[in-house]
Amino acid sequence: MNLQSEKTLRFARNALNSHIMAEAVKGGTKKTAATAVIANNVGVDRKSLKDFIEGAVVKPSKPVMQKYVDWLEKNPETTTDPRDEKPQLKSKEDPRDKEIAEMKDIIRIVEEDRENLRLKYVEAKRQLEAMESVDPAHAEKYQAVHPENSYWMQNSEAYIKVYTHDDLIEDKKRLFTMPIPDLLEFIPRVESESHEEWKLRTNKLAEERQQLVIKLSDQIASLYRNCGFPEQYIGVDIQFSSLHNA
Repeated sequence: MNLQSEKTLRFARNALNSHIMAEAVKGGTKKTAATAVIANNVGVDRKSLKDFIEGAVVKPSKPVMQKYVDWLEKNPETTTDPRDEKPQLKSKEDPRDKEIAEMKDIIRIVEEDRENLRLKYVEAKRQLEAMESVDPAHAEKYQAVHPENSYWMQNSEAYIKVYTHDDLIEDKKRLFTMPIPDLLEFIPRVESESHEEWKLRTNKLAEERQQLVIKLSDQIASLYRNCGFPEQYIGVDIQFSSLHNA
């Protein structure tokens, strides 16, 4: 099976989304919580699954796609598309049945066209980002990274920004930016743990991860202080974001 084929990707995306919706109905929870449950069952983090379902990530890595496909093989969809349900036999043929069947066909075709249009949009967006990434006018957005990694330059929870400056700490010029996509993956609540206890534990872990980022930034600054940089000073800034916090 070609894990990166359009057919496999569309099947996995639609099937996983169906499982998430079924889990939300079953548990009476929001889609976010249902996504976390399915992601935990599959063995991936919630954000990776969320981005794939919503189309932010068009082609997950092969190991991740293999997890999706393996899990779906073991957990086939239990619901069927209402459009595929066969009408019950009637003692008398209803003249409206033909019209209903034709309308179902039209709906099916429209939805297929809509899916194809969405895929074309995603691909066009990817190509546009690839072109913009080498355009100096978009340097702040893409920061000279590979197009497939440019997403994290705007959608990470932390950044270490290294730049050069003069002796007055003016005229800052970016040297590089290191994104940290996730400081903390979804932490499931342990048995008998209250929401408040879970929140305290999660916040403590998040603070510990932030300290790791701060420590690394200090080490980078120390490295450049000791090694120097030709005719320039080096500055290191840290930026934290709550963009992906659940």
